[in-house]
Amino acid sequence: MKTNLRLIGGKKLQSPNNSYTRPTTLRVREAVFNILNSRVENSNWLDLFSGTGSISCEAYNHGARKIIAIEKNKINSKICLENLLSLENIENRRNDIEVICKDVLKWTKPNYERNLSSRNMDLNKLKFDFVYLDPPYDVDFHELVLNQLFDCDILKKDSIVICEHSPNLLIKKSTLWETIDVRNYGQSRLTFLINVQHT
Repeated sequence: MKTNLRLIGGKKLQSPNNSYTRPTTLRVREAVFNILNSRVENSNWLDLFSGTGSISCEAYNHGARKIIAIEKNKINSKICLENLLSLENIENRRNDIEVICKDVLKWTKPNYERNLSSRNMDLNKLKFDFVYLDPPYDVDFHELVLNQLFDCDILKKDSIVICEHSPNLLIKKSTLWETIDVRNYGQSRLTFLINVQHT
């Protein structure tokens, strides 16, 4: 187990000893939370393809109220939970976080029975303010997951979906979402999307 992954502020996190996991870089995480700023506080946060949970941990440290992380790899989902449970004051917030070892493509389907995955909260009623979508760079799951996300009932009217992806990938236009911002950070690009019904 490697511990060279660090949160904003310097806390070390665990990460697996393999090349299959690509944690979001510190530079990108700093950018995300600088852009969102105080809006993260008291928000509901969904972390898709969460890996070892660096984004979920940052959301917790920036004041998110509820955090759900979805990761289908059993080893990574276990590390994600351990990283979250290592955070300050987590013993008083245990019921506010959930790491679910499921396939994101299945979990984001409209009408999927999400509550079967959770002991701590009613996920069929929970709606998210922010969704972070970060599939492997060498596969393009963005469009499929985005279509499912914007077609189901887990987003609020003014939710923001943040896609991390390769600069070579362009998130296509859609009748379901609108691109409000695009930022490049080295080998990563962030695309910020909102529902087209956003007012």
